[in-house]
Amino acid sequence: MESFQIGFKEVRVTRDYNYRYYFSAPESGKPTLLLAHGFPSLAIDWRFQITYFKAKGFGLIVPDMLGYGGSDKPADHKEYLHTLLAKDLIDILDHEKATNVIALGHDWGSKTTSVLANLFSDRFLGFGFFALGYMPPNPSKTYEELQEDITKAIGYNTFGYWGLFAAPDGAEVVEKHIDSFWDFVHPKDPLIWKYTTCPPGAIRAFVQSDTRTPRDPAHQELQPVYEKEFLKGGWVGPLNYYKVAVDGDAEDSKKIPVENYTIKKPVFLGCAKKDVICVPALQKPVVAQYCPQATVEEFDAGHWVLTDAPNEVNLALDKWISSIVA
Repeated sequence: MESFQIGFKEVRVTRDYNYRYYFSAPESGKPTLLLAHGFPSLAIDWRFQITYFKAKGFGLIVPDMLGYGGSDKPADHKEYLHTLLAKDLIDILDHEKATNVIALGHDWGSKTTSVLANLFSDRFLGFGFFALGYMPPNPSKTYEELQEDITKAIGYNTFGYWGLFAAPDGAEVVEKHIDSFWDFVHPKDPLIWKYTTCPPGAIRAFVQSDTRTPRDPAHQELQPVYEKEFLKGGWVGPLNYYKVAVDGDAEDSKKIPVENYTIKKPVFLGCAKKDVICVPALQKPVVAQYCPQATVEEFDAGHWVLTDAPNEVNLALDKWISSIVA
């Protein structure tokens, strides 16, 4: 982990927030990868991709997203609207004078990457999405309607856990029951999310009762870093992404012209077969509808596909990038 720390820089973006990000300049002729993490992660969750692509001469810009790690953590959830976050990332690219950029997102980072594609498509060679696929703007559907739609589509509600994460006491609950929370985040068996996370109220009951479940060993390398960074930074910022999803995303989506909903640049979708929340059967039709130049790969992994299947992800991503920059 120490080797990554020396590559971090800081910049103050246009709206006066400080971002911390990993940076490595590209070798001549190589593209730069902009990597956006999700919840609850950090820039170094992309460590396997950073190591692989840096060795191949790619440029890398990998921020701690707003609310995380060494970046600023405003308390107001409306500061986390994805149109604002997307512009923040453009400011970082401008600061580094980055060209020939490919944007990649995981989890909520996929939502911000989606908005980059909607509003700043001309700045990028292509876009990639892991676990959570491309998310077209949603100018009208409420949280309740989204839950109804998803239940009709696949037979169960994948959004139930948003109730806790968007609640006024969400950060307090997580902080008071942190061991149970981390067990839930990185379970050894990813399929238990269908029962501990998806039903409304289930994750609150799981965490507040201090229920324990074995953790995935693949994530233990970063556990001391997580504990240090989130103890220092708290959970208000990270949970604001859910508050925005429930209160703010619809209005934010209205800023995006309908003609920009379709991504005309090449797209990579990396689905996780064992992800019971970002279900591949839901991600693929959206990409088929809105992304005419899409490449879709499925990995035998859970939601944390970047860590669970790093070699497979890196090889598939490398092959796709070669096909669009050749």
